[in-house]
Amino acid sequence: MLRKCWLFMLLLGATGVKAEVFVTDREAFFSRCSAVPNYEMVPKSDAVTSKGKTRLSASMRAGLSRLLDVWEKHGDDDPRRLAYVLATARRESMSTFSPIREAPKCHADETCRERVIGQLLAERAQRAGTAPRANYALPYENGQRYYGRGFIQLTHYDGYRQASRKLRRDLIRHPDLALEPSVAGEVLVRGMLEGWFGDRQPLSFYIDGQRADWINARNNVNPRSPNKPVTAAYAQDFLKCLAK
Repeated sequence: MLRKCWLFMLLLGATGVKAEVFVTDREAFFSRCSAVPNYEMVPKSDAVTSKGKTRLSASMRAGLSRLLDVWEKHGDDDPRRLAYVLATARRESMSTFSPIREAPKCHADETCRERVIGQLLAERAQRAGTAPRANYALPYENGQRYYGRGFIQLTHYDGYRQASRKLRRDLIRHPDLALEPSVAGEVLVRGMLEGWFGDRQPLSFYIDGQRADWINARNNVNPRSPNKPVTAAYAQDFLKCLAK
């Protein structure tokens, strides 16, 4: 019996499959999630209101399938955490489920991106009554720009350096690697499960055992998010779609 277990674990290691990872029935998932509800915040409230549904396009389904592939390689056994990862990808990718650049309406125009991100930082500083932070869309000393990219909007030189070290990929010299679906997906899944971002707590700090703090789980990525209930609602909807 022990020998069989050992051989089983050896085979798992050889194939790169994790012994304990939640795997969903994709046919059932896409049947249940053929359309996903939309929400927006109720003014001057922590509540959300429903705003109809978005039917998943072929490209959105393909993006979700790629994320499920990455989860099966780097994820864990808790479907609630998978649901929250998918919700975060939806939030951060503007519901495209594809890796995007920050300020996507600027497309390839980096001058436009500098202006948009600079204005955003100035508005945040004005609301907080502080000096604006440095515009991270401007070229770094090596000439590269470390604005948000990917499913989770990897940002700042230190963020790219950390991801480079974790993934053993050179995102410092080649930051656009963060737009490759496999790289962006690994940054998303591992970053959230291991606690690379936000308050540096792993997602299991908020979602584990009998506890599921859907609202404050957003601190794992963006503690200052004003729309935490929206991401929470997305996550709970995805959980209803997940099935083994």
